[in-house]
Amino acid sequence: MANERVLILEDDLASLNLVSKQLTAAGYRMIPVVDGRQAIATCRSSPPDLVVCDLGMPGMDGFEFIRQLRQEQSNTPIVVISGLGRDKGEVALAAGANAFLPKPVDRELLVSTVEKEIVAARMRAHGTRKHIMVLEDEPMVQRLLRATLELAGYRVTSVENGTAALEIVENDPPDLVVCDIMVPGIDGIQLITKLRREYDYKAPILVVSGQTQEKYRRATLDAGANFFLAKPFERPELLARVERLLSGSS
Repeated sequence: MANERVLILEDDLASLNLVSKQLTAAGYRMIPVVDGRQAIATCRSSPPDLVVCDLGMPGMDGFEFIRQLRQEQSNTPIVVISGLGRDKGEVALAAGANAFLPKPVDRELLVSTVEKEIVAARMRAHGTRKHIMVLEDEPMVQRLLRATLELAGYRVTSVENGTAALEIVENDPPDLVVCDIMVPGIDGIQLITKLRREYDYKAPILVVSGQTQEKYRRATLDAGANFFLAKPFERPELLARVERLLSGSS
């Protein structure tokens, strides 16, 4: 994902700067705040896509901030990062937080949690859980794609060959297809051609492949794919592209 606005409420400047740098590097726009009341006022005037907050702070602590924000904005996702321990994290979750991460937080876990909670909030707002079919015969890549998409709130069906993919389209049509090019039997380009010409499949198709030569890129797009994403891919880039394709913006 990219360009979403994340408000961070943290009175420890070292922690605030570290988390801000980690999320900025992942493509998020940061709104740093050190006071709970100021954070509430900022959320009122310009609601962020997600809030990251500490718990132990002077004045309005994190628990009070979460409860007050929940009264005003029920759908804004809140990720708590705190060194107070998991018991306090459970209290924060009961108050309305969506996720708890103990300090010191792992960068990859932080970014993946923020990604997941933003996408999940948007799905809750629209009342939908989109179905994505993944055609990928490499087990490690298939697991990575499935885990990334499921953590983001999507329903995922994984298949290893084009014949199985066509059966899924017939029996449980996905809202989006993610496919490789070099797969057993019916390859990715043949699958896209069949979907567009024989199955009248209208939903978006995202090609994710290590075959990055221009001839392959052009062949997938000519067959009817909507976008070509090269391997190895970054998870934020994948999720951003999936969201755009499902929203019809690309």
